[in-house]
Amino acid sequence: MGPVSRNCVLLVDDSSEVRISLRQLFEHSGWVVCGEAANGRESLEIAPKVNPTIIVLDLAMPEMNGLIAGKILKGMLPNVQLILFTLYGNLVPAQDLLTSGISAVVSKTDSGTKLLSVAEKLAKSSAA
Repeated sequence: MGPVSRNCVLLVDDSSEVRISLRQLFEHSGWVVCGEAANGRESLEIAPKVNPTIIVLDLAMPEMNGLIAGKILKGMLPNVQLILFTLYGNLVPAQDLLTSGISAVVSKTDSGTKLLSVAEKLAKSSAA
């Protein structure tokens, strides 16, 4: 049996406070935070270098929102799982989520536990 690969997450949110909270949440659960970006455009530069298992994307960000970034990221890294982490998930049409390659939507009002459990499920399904 080969070495166990650690799950790696890229955090994309324009709020440094949110990124800090998410970093703590994921690291305390044994994940590796392989990168952070303050907007969608930055995530496009970082993602190919770190090859994450999961990318957590905010929806509303300056320069490039999470849906546009998601679509481009999914084209660059087809095996990556995208989670839209937003206050506005209920405002996004399902068709837009599909065309952006978003695997799941988690509300920022939900507990961090929900985000982690969704990330764990997606990581397992992509490893299978």
